Amino acid sequence: MEIDDEAALVEEARQGSETAFARLVRAHQAQVRACIGSRVRDPEAADDLAQETFLRAYRALEDWRGECPLRLWLLAIARNRAMTYLAGEARRREREGAPLEAALARRLRPEGDDPAPDDRELSALRECLDRLEGPGQALVGDFYFRSRPAAEIARDSGRSEGAVWMALLRVRQALRRCVEGRLSGEAPRG
Repeated sequence: MEIDDEAALVEEARQGSETAFARLVRAHQAQVRACIGSRVRDPEAADDLAQETFLRAYRALEDWRGECPLRLWLLAIARNRAMTYLAGEARRREREGAPLEAALARRLRPEGDDPAPDDRELSALRECLDRLEGPGQALVGDFYFRSRPAAEIARDSGRSEGAVWMALLRVRQALRRCVEGRLSGEAPRG
Protein backbone atom coordinates (compact mmCIF):
# COMPACT_ATOMS: atom_id res chain seq x y z
CA MET A 1 0.00 0.00 0.00
CA GLU A 2 1.35 3.40 -0.95
CA ILE A 3 1.98 5.91 1.84
CA ASP A 4 -0.39 8.45 0.27
CA ASP A 5 -3.11 5.80 0.01
CA GLU A 6 -2.55 4.82 3.61
CA ALA A 7 -2.72 8.43 4.78
CA ALA A 8 -6.01 8.89 2.91
CA LEU A 9 -7.40 5.71 4.46
CA VAL A 10 -6.36 6.84 7.93
CA GLU A 11 -8.14 10.14 7.39
CA GLU A 12 -11.27 8.37 6.11
CA ALA A 13 -11.17 6.00 9.10
CA ARG A 14 -10.88 8.99 11.44
CA GLN A 15 -14.03 10.34 9.81
CA GLY A 16 -15.78 7.07 10.69
CA SER A 17 -15.32 4.98 7.54
CA GLU A 18 -15.34 1.33 8.58
CA THR A 19 -14.45 0.36 5.01
CA ALA A 20 -11.28 2.45 5.12
CA PHE A 21 -10.27 0.97 8.46
CA ALA A 22 -10.99 -2.54 7.18
CA ARG A 23 -8.58 -1.88 4.29
CA LEU A 24 -5.92 -0.77 6.78
CA VAL A 25 -6.50 -3.93 8.80
CA ARG A 26 -6.13 -6.12 5.70
CA ALA A 27 -2.92 -4.31 4.77
CA HIS A 28 -1.32 -4.86 8.19
CA GLN A 29 -2.99 -7.91 9.72
CA ALA A 30 -0.34 -10.43 8.64
CA GLN A 31 2.49 -8.43 10.23
CA VAL A 32 0.49 -7.77 13.40
CA ARG A 33 -0.45 -11.45 13.70
CA ALA A 34 3.17 -12.52 13.09
CA CYS A 35 4.42 -10.07 15.72
CA ILE A 36 2.03 -11.48 18.30
CA GLY A 37 2.49 -15.08 17.19
CA SER A 38 6.23 -14.84 17.70
CA ARG A 39 5.57 -14.19 21.38
CA VAL A 40 2.31 -16.03 22.11
CA ARG A 41 2.30 -19.71 21.18
CA ASP A 42 -1.48 -20.21 21.56
CA PRO A 43 -2.90 -19.50 18.05
CA GLU A 44 -6.39 -18.66 19.34
CA ALA A 45 -5.01 -16.23 21.90
CA ALA A 46 -2.77 -14.68 19.23
CA ASP A 47 -5.77 -14.20 16.94
CA ASP A 48 -7.74 -12.58 19.78
CA LEU A 49 -4.82 -10.31 20.61
CA ALA A 50 -4.53 -9.26 16.96
CA GLN A 51 -8.21 -8.30 16.98
CA GLU A 52 -7.71 -6.41 20.23
CA THR A 53 -4.75 -4.61 18.65
CA PHE A 54 -6.87 -3.32 15.79
CA LEU A 55 -9.73 -2.42 18.11
CA ARG A 56 -7.37 -0.39 20.28
CA ALA A 57 -5.87 1.21 17.19
CA TYR A 58 -9.32 2.15 15.90
CA ARG A 59 -10.22 3.74 19.22
CA ALA A 60 -6.90 5.62 19.39
CA LEU A 61 -6.67 6.59 15.72
CA GLU A 62 -7.50 10.21 16.54
CA ASP A 63 -4.45 10.34 18.82
CA TRP A 64 -2.02 8.94 16.23
CA ARG A 65 -0.10 11.91 14.83
CA GLY A 66 1.90 10.11 12.18
CA GLU A 67 5.33 10.62 13.79
CA CYS A 68 6.10 7.04 12.78
CA PRO A 69 4.69 4.82 10.05
CA LEU A 70 1.28 3.34 10.83
CA ARG A 71 2.77 -0.16 10.64
CA LEU A 72 5.24 0.61 13.44
CA TRP A 73 2.49 2.13 15.58
CA LEU A 74 0.33 -0.99 15.09
CA LEU A 75 3.27 -3.29 15.87
CA ALA A 76 3.95 -1.35 19.08
CA ILE A 77 0.33 -1.86 20.14
CA ALA A 78 0.61 -5.55 19.19
CA ARG A 79 3.79 -6.01 21.23
CA ASN A 80 2.18 -4.31 24.23
CA ARG A 81 -0.93 -6.53 23.94
CA ALA A 82 1.26 -9.64 23.71
CA MET A 83 3.41 -8.64 26.69
CA THR A 84 0.33 -7.80 28.78
CA TYR A 85 -1.18 -11.16 27.87
CA LEU A 86 2.02 -13.05 28.75
CA ALA A 87 2.33 -11.24 32.08
CA GLY A 88 -1.27 -12.15 32.90
CA GLU A 89 -0.66 -15.77 31.90
CA ALA A 90 2.45 -15.89 34.09
CA ARG A 91 0.47 -14.52 37.06
CA ARG A 92 -2.32 -17.04 36.41
CA ARG A 93 0.12 -19.95 36.20
CA GLU A 94 1.85 -18.77 39.35
CA ARG A 95 -1.48 -18.76 41.21
CA GLU A 96 -2.38 -22.19 39.84
CA GLY A 97 1.03 -23.71 40.62
CA ALA A 98 1.25 -27.32 39.49
CA PRO A 99 -0.59 -27.08 36.11
CA LEU A 100 2.65 -26.01 34.43
CA GLU A 101 4.26 -29.18 35.66
CA ALA A 102 1.20 -31.11 34.48
CA ALA A 103 1.54 -29.57 31.03
CA LEU A 104 5.20 -30.53 30.93
CA ALA A 105 4.31 -34.01 32.16
CA ARG A 106 1.87 -34.38 29.25
CA ARG A 107 4.65 -33.40 26.82
CA LEU A 108 6.91 -36.06 28.32
CA ARG A 109 4.42 -38.91 27.90
CA PRO A 110 4.65 -41.31 24.98
CA GLU A 111 1.84 -40.82 22.45
CA GLY A 112 -1.41 -42.56 23.37
CA ASP A 113 -0.85 -42.57 27.15
CA ASP A 114 -3.48 -41.19 29.49
CA PRO A 115 -2.95 -37.39 29.40
CA ALA A 116 -3.75 -36.68 33.08
CA PRO A 117 -0.66 -37.11 35.28
CA ASP A 118 -1.16 -38.45 38.78
CA ASP A 119 0.50 -37.19 41.96
CA ARG A 120 3.30 -39.78 41.74
CA GLU A 121 4.18 -38.67 38.22
CA LEU A 122 4.16 -35.00 39.20
CA SER A 123 6.32 -35.72 42.22
CA ALA A 124 8.77 -37.68 40.06
CA LEU A 125 8.80 -34.88 37.49
CA ARG A 126 9.52 -32.28 40.19
CA GLU A 127 12.45 -34.35 41.42
CA CYS A 128 13.77 -34.78 37.88
CA LEU A 129 13.35 -31.06 37.15
CA ASP A 130 15.28 -30.27 40.34
CA ARG A 131 18.13 -32.48 39.09
CA LEU A 132 18.47 -30.62 35.80
CA GLU A 133 21.57 -28.47 35.64
CA GLY A 134 23.03 -25.76 33.46
CA PRO A 135 21.71 -25.25 29.96
CA GLY A 136 18.94 -27.86 30.29
CA GLN A 137 17.56 -26.22 33.40
CA ALA A 138 17.69 -22.77 31.80
CA LEU A 139 16.06 -24.05 28.62
CA VAL A 140 13.16 -25.72 30.46
CA GLY A 141 12.71 -22.63 32.60
CA ASP A 142 12.65 -20.28 29.63
CA PHE A 143 10.46 -22.38 27.34
CA TYR A 144 7.98 -24.02 29.71
CA PHE A 145 7.85 -21.78 32.76
CA ARG A 146 8.48 -18.35 31.26
CA SER A 147 6.75 -19.14 27.93
CA ARG A 148 9.58 -17.74 25.83
CA PRO A 149 9.35 -18.74 22.16
CA ALA A 150 12.11 -20.97 20.78
CA ALA A 151 13.03 -18.28 18.26
CA GLU A 152 13.64 -15.78 21.06
CA ILE A 153 15.69 -18.27 23.08
CA ALA A 154 17.73 -19.03 19.95
CA ARG A 155 18.36 -15.37 19.25
CA ASP A 156 19.46 -14.66 22.83
CA SER A 157 21.66 -17.75 23.07
CA GLY A 158 23.31 -17.37 19.65
CA ARG A 159 22.03 -20.78 18.50
CA SER A 160 19.75 -21.63 15.63
CA GLU A 161 16.08 -22.18 16.33
CA GLY A 162 16.49 -25.78 15.14
CA ALA A 163 19.23 -26.30 17.72
CA VAL A 164 16.91 -25.01 20.45
CA TRP A 165 14.14 -27.38 19.36
CA MET A 166 16.62 -30.28 19.30
CA ALA A 167 17.87 -29.37 22.78
CA LEU A 168 14.27 -29.25 24.04
CA LEU A 169 13.65 -32.69 22.55
CA ARG A 170 16.75 -34.10 24.27
CA VAL A 171 15.83 -32.54 27.61
CA ARG A 172 12.27 -33.93 27.35
CA GLN A 173 13.66 -37.38 26.53
CA ALA A 174 16.03 -37.21 29.49
CA LEU A 175 13.22 -36.07 31.78
CA ARG A 176 10.97 -38.85 30.47
CA ARG A 177 13.67 -41.44 31.24
CA CYS A 178 14.20 -39.95 34.68
CA VAL A 179 10.46 -39.94 35.48
CA GLU A 180 10.01 -43.49 34.19
CA GLY A 181 12.99 -44.61 36.29
CA ARG A 182 11.59 -43.00 39.41
CA LEU A 183 8.15 -44.49 38.84
CA SER A 184 9.56 -47.96 38.28
CA GLY A 185 11.70 -47.72 41.43
CA GLU A 186 15.00 -47.74 39.58
CA ALA A 187 17.79 -45.38 40.32
CA PRO A 188 17.10 -42.12 38.50
CA ARG A 189 18.62 -41.80 35.05
CA GLY A 190 19.72 -38.60 33.31
